[in-house]
Amino acid sequence: MPIVFGESVSTVKDIVSVLKKHGDAVRGTYRARYHFDRQSSDPYTTPLLERPASLKDNSPAAVFPWEQIFAAAAVCAGSDYPMLAAHAGVDLRSVDFVAEGVFDPRGEFDGLDGLTAPRDARHCYVSLHLRATVCSSAPRADLEKIHDRAISHNMVLGALRGIPMTSELVIQQA
Repeated sequence: MPIVFGESVSTVKDIVSVLKKHGDAVRGTYRARYHFDRQSSDPYTTPLLERPASLKDNSPAAVFPWEQIFAAAAVCAGSDYPMLAAHAGVDLRSVDFVAEGVFDPRGEFDGLDGLTAPRDARHCYVSLHLRATVCSSAPRADLEKIHDRAISHNMVLGALRGIPMTSELVIQQA
């Protein structure tokens, strides 16, 4: 059962009460951080999940379904970089991939017990930003091809296409 601003909630009544009490403060940012380098043995390692302030009191062992999407996006897209680099024969020493999303749960409860959610919270995910930081000696053009492919052809990201999405590539020369 989720803890929202220190309150355990499980019923619609409880959840709506907390959402009304805290209003816009329930909107927050999730970050899922993925890391892979030459010492990593498994490209599908679990990413580190950072919760918004409203949900910080939940146990790190509990990963709620709406959080799993950020974790899945980070590990699925992040693991594409070493796979694609190996396929193209491109030097890739490390990749740090962050899936960062603004989340507002009020959309799910709009119209229940008198709650009116902000219009942009209709689907609960307001935005998604993806940032890949790669360390490589490869030419920028090669790394941009890998980045573009990872963002445009990823299984999990494909399921998130309805969320306004931006991405960036940061290159650190090895």
